[in-house]
Amino acid sequence: MLTAKDGEDDEIEALDTGADDFLPKPFSYGVLLSRLRALIRRGGATRAGVLKLGDLELDLASRTCRRGSAGIALTVKEFALLAYLVQRAGQVVSKGELVDNLWDFAASATANLVEVHVSALRRKIDLPFGVETIRTVRGAGYHVVAAGA
Repeated sequence: MLTAKDGEDDEIEALDTGADDFLPKPFSYGVLLSRLRALIRRGGATRAGVLKLGDLELDLASRTCRRGSAGIALTVKEFALLAYLVQRAGQVVSKGELVDNLWDFAASATANLVEVHVSALRRKIDLPFGVETIRTVRGAGYHVVAAGA
Protein backbone atom coordinates (compact mmCIF):
# COMPACT_ATOMS: atom_id res chain seq x y z
CA MET A 1 0.00 0.00 0.00
CA LEU A 2 1.39 3.37 -1.03
CA THR A 3 -0.25 6.07 1.07
CA ALA A 4 0.01 9.53 2.55
CA LYS A 5 -1.05 8.10 5.92
CA ASP A 6 1.97 7.44 8.10
CA GLY A 7 0.72 6.62 11.57
CA GLU A 8 1.34 3.34 13.32
CA ASP A 9 -2.42 2.70 13.57
CA ASP A 10 -2.79 3.35 9.82
CA GLU A 11 -0.07 0.80 9.08
CA ILE A 12 -1.60 -1.79 11.42
CA GLU A 13 -5.04 -1.34 9.87
CA ALA A 14 -3.67 -1.57 6.32
CA LEU A 15 -1.76 -4.77 7.00
CA ASP A 16 -4.64 -6.32 8.99
CA THR A 17 -7.11 -5.64 6.17
CA GLY A 18 -5.06 -7.28 3.43
CA ALA A 19 -2.19 -5.03 2.36
CA ASP A 20 1.01 -7.00 1.68
CA ASP A 21 3.21 -4.05 2.57
CA PHE A 22 2.90 -0.42 3.67
CA LEU A 23 4.95 2.48 2.31
CA PRO A 24 4.08 6.03 3.43
CA LYS A 25 4.83 9.09 1.30
CA PRO A 26 7.30 10.63 0.82
CA PHE A 27 9.35 7.58 -0.06
CA SER A 28 12.61 6.71 -1.76
CA TYR A 29 12.28 5.07 -5.17
CA GLY A 30 15.10 2.74 -4.18
CA VAL A 31 13.08 1.55 -1.17
CA LEU A 32 9.97 1.14 -3.36
CA LEU A 33 11.87 -0.97 -5.90
CA SER A 34 13.43 -3.07 -3.14
CA ARG A 35 10.02 -3.75 -1.59
CA LEU A 36 8.58 -4.69 -4.99
CA ARG A 37 11.43 -7.14 -5.55
CA ALA A 38 10.75 -8.66 -2.12
CA LEU A 39 7.06 -9.08 -2.97
CA ILE A 40 7.94 -10.76 -6.26
CA ARG A 41 10.31 -13.15 -4.46
CA ARG A 42 7.49 -14.16 -2.11
CA GLY A 43 5.37 -15.26 -5.04
CA GLY A 44 1.61 -14.99 -5.25
CA ALA A 45 -0.31 -15.37 -2.06
CA THR A 46 -2.70 -18.27 -1.90
CA ARG A 47 -5.96 -16.81 -0.68
CA ALA A 48 -9.48 -17.93 -1.24
CA GLY A 49 -10.22 -14.53 -2.77
CA VAL A 50 -13.95 -15.00 -2.37
CA LEU A 51 -16.10 -13.27 0.23
CA LYS A 52 -19.44 -14.89 1.01
CA LEU A 53 -22.40 -13.63 2.96
CA GLY A 54 -25.34 -15.98 2.63
CA ASP A 55 -26.02 -16.29 -1.11
CA LEU A 56 -24.06 -13.10 -1.87
CA GLU A 57 -20.60 -13.80 -3.26
CA LEU A 58 -17.77 -11.38 -4.09
CA ASP A 59 -14.80 -12.68 -6.06
CA LEU A 60 -11.93 -10.34 -5.20
CA ALA A 61 -9.66 -11.61 -7.98
CA SER A 62 -12.13 -11.13 -10.83
CA ARG A 63 -13.99 -8.29 -9.05
CA THR A 64 -17.34 -9.93 -9.74
CA CYS A 65 -20.47 -10.08 -7.61
CA ARG A 66 -23.20 -12.73 -7.61
CA ARG A 67 -26.34 -13.40 -5.63
CA GLY A 68 -27.10 -17.05 -6.13
CA SER A 69 -26.66 -17.68 -9.84
CA ALA A 70 -27.34 -14.07 -10.87
CA GLY A 71 -24.40 -11.85 -11.74
CA ILE A 72 -24.57 -8.27 -10.47
CA ALA A 73 -22.69 -5.46 -12.22
CA LEU A 74 -21.07 -3.08 -9.73
CA THR A 75 -18.93 0.00 -10.21
CA VAL A 76 -15.40 -0.06 -8.80
CA LYS A 77 -16.45 2.04 -5.79
CA GLU A 78 -19.60 -0.03 -5.16
CA PHE A 79 -17.53 -3.22 -5.24
CA ALA A 80 -14.96 -1.75 -2.82
CA LEU A 81 -17.70 -0.53 -0.49
CA LEU A 82 -19.51 -3.86 -0.47
CA ALA A 83 -16.28 -5.82 0.03
CA TYR A 84 -15.33 -3.57 2.95
CA LEU A 85 -18.72 -4.10 4.60
CA VAL A 86 -18.76 -7.86 3.97
CA GLN A 87 -15.27 -8.21 5.46
CA ARG A 88 -16.70 -6.62 8.59
CA ALA A 89 -19.96 -8.58 8.64
CA GLY A 90 -21.59 -8.34 12.05
CA GLN A 91 -19.82 -5.07 12.87
CA VAL A 92 -21.26 -1.59 12.58
CA VAL A 93 -19.15 0.50 10.20
CA SER A 94 -19.49 4.27 10.42
CA LYS A 95 -19.79 6.52 7.39
CA GLY A 96 -16.63 8.26 8.56
CA GLU A 97 -14.71 4.97 8.52
CA LEU A 98 -15.97 4.26 5.02
CA VAL A 99 -14.89 7.71 3.81
CA ASP A 100 -11.47 7.33 5.46
CA ASN A 101 -10.82 3.89 3.99
CA LEU A 102 -12.47 3.98 0.57
CA TRP A 103 -11.95 7.50 -0.69
CA ASP A 104 -8.69 9.27 -1.38
CA PHE A 105 -7.87 11.80 1.33
CA ALA A 106 -7.75 14.53 -1.32
CA ALA A 107 -11.27 13.75 -2.53
CA SER A 108 -14.04 15.77 -1.00
CA ALA A 109 -15.99 12.70 0.08
CA THR A 110 -18.80 13.21 2.56
CA ALA A 111 -21.27 11.10 4.49
CA ASN A 112 -23.81 12.02 1.80
CA LEU A 113 -21.60 10.43 -0.87
CA VAL A 114 -21.49 7.22 1.19
CA GLU A 115 -25.30 7.28 1.41
CA VAL A 116 -25.55 7.65 -2.38
CA HIS A 117 -23.31 4.62 -2.94
CA VAL A 118 -25.10 2.52 -0.31
CA SER A 119 -28.43 3.38 -1.93
CA ALA A 120 -27.10 2.31 -5.34
CA LEU A 121 -25.80 -0.94 -3.84
CA ARG A 122 -29.16 -1.68 -2.24
CA ARG A 123 -30.88 -1.18 -5.62
CA LYS A 124 -28.51 -3.70 -7.19
CA ILE A 125 -27.91 -6.39 -4.56
CA ASP A 126 -31.09 -6.30 -2.50
CA LEU A 127 -34.13 -4.83 -4.26
CA PRO A 128 -34.27 -7.26 -7.22
CA PHE A 129 -33.97 -10.21 -4.83
CA GLY A 130 -36.37 -9.01 -2.13
CA VAL A 131 -33.75 -9.09 0.63
CA GLU A 132 -32.03 -6.63 2.95
CA THR A 133 -28.27 -7.10 3.19
CA ILE A 134 -27.11 -3.61 4.13
CA ARG A 135 -28.84 -2.31 7.23
CA THR A 136 -28.64 1.19 8.61
CA VAL A 137 -27.84 1.55 12.29
CA ARG A 138 -29.27 4.96 13.05
CA GLY A 139 -26.64 7.43 14.16
CA ALA A 140 -23.87 4.82 13.91
CA GLY A 141 -23.45 3.60 10.32
CA TYR A 142 -24.14 0.36 8.46
CA HIS A 143 -23.77 -3.36 8.93
CA VAL A 144 -24.39 -6.27 6.62
CA VAL A 145 -26.29 -9.45 7.33
CA ALA A 146 -26.92 -12.60 5.33
CA ALA A 147 -30.26 -12.68 3.51
CA GLY A 148 -33.00 -13.86 5.82
CA ALA A 149 -30.98 -13.22 8.99
